[in-house]
Amino acid sequence: MKKIYIAIALFVGLNVSMAQTKSSGVQTLNSLMTLKIDKNSSNSTVTVTLTGPFDKWFGIGFNATGMAAGTDCLYYATSFVDSKITGQGVPQTDTDNTNNWNVSNTTSGSTRTLVLTRGFVGGTGDYSFNYSTGDALNVIWAYGGSTSMTGHQSRGTYPLAFTLGVEDFAALDKIAIAPNPSNGVFTISKNSQTSISNFTVFDINGKVVKVIDSELNFDTTTVDLSTFSRGVYFIEIANETDKVVRKIILE
Repeated sequence: MKKIYIAIALFVGLNVSMAQTKSSGVQTLNSLMTLKIDKNSSNSTVTVTLTGPFDKWFGIGFNATGMAAGTDCLYYATSFVDSKITGQGVPQTDTDNTNNWNVSNTTSGSTRTLVLTRGFVGGTGDYSFNYSTGDALNVIWAYGGSTSMTGHQSRGTYPLAFTLGVEDFAALDKIAIAPNPSNGVFTISKNSQTSISNFTVFDINGKVVKVIDSELNFDTTTVDLSTFSRGVYFIEIANETDKVVRKIILE
C-alpha cells in the first residue's frame, strides 16, 4: 500500500495529502462546561471531550435545540450514562440498554473531564455522526445543582462547526523544502501553528531509507541526505491527523 501511495506521488508530480480528522475545537458552552468533538474518517470514530463541574451532574444532547423526546444525550451524575430524552423529565438509558462509548473519566481540581469514543454509528437511540463537507451539529447542554439527577440549574444550546481538519490539511500543504534540487542537505520550513511529528524518506521504489521521528517544534529543520545516492526520493511529512508527500531531488 505504501508503494502505491508513493507511486501516485511520482506519476502525478504533485503534493499528496490525506486529511483524516475534523474537529470542532474546544468550545466553551457556559461558565462550567466545555466541549470538543473530533471525527476521524480513517477509522470512522468520534471522540467527545466534555468537561464540567466535579460536584454537579452535567450533560449534552446531539442534534437538538430543545428537550425533544428521543434526543440522544450523554450525562454524568454519579456515573456516566448514555441516554435519551423522553420529554421534560429525567433522561433514561438507551433502549438497547448498552453504553456504546469507551469512557475515560478524570478529575483535576473542581473539573471533571470525560473523553468518550465510539463509532460514527452507535446502537439503538444513538445519534449517527458523519464526515461530510461543511457539516454542522447543534448540541444542547445542561447542568444541575448537585450530582443528584433531579433537574437542571442551567441549560442552553450551542452550534458546532467542523473545519479544523481542513485547516490542518492546508497547513501541511504550505510546508516548504529548499533548496530542491539539492546536494542532499536541505531545510524544511513551517509556520509556528503547524505541527510535525515525523519525516519518512522513501527511494524511487517506495523503500523506507530514513525516518526522523520526533516532535519538531522549530520553524526550520535541516535534513542531511548527502550520503545517499543521487536521484529522486520522496519525503512524507506527517502530524497526528494528516500527511503530505513531496518529491526531492539529490544531484
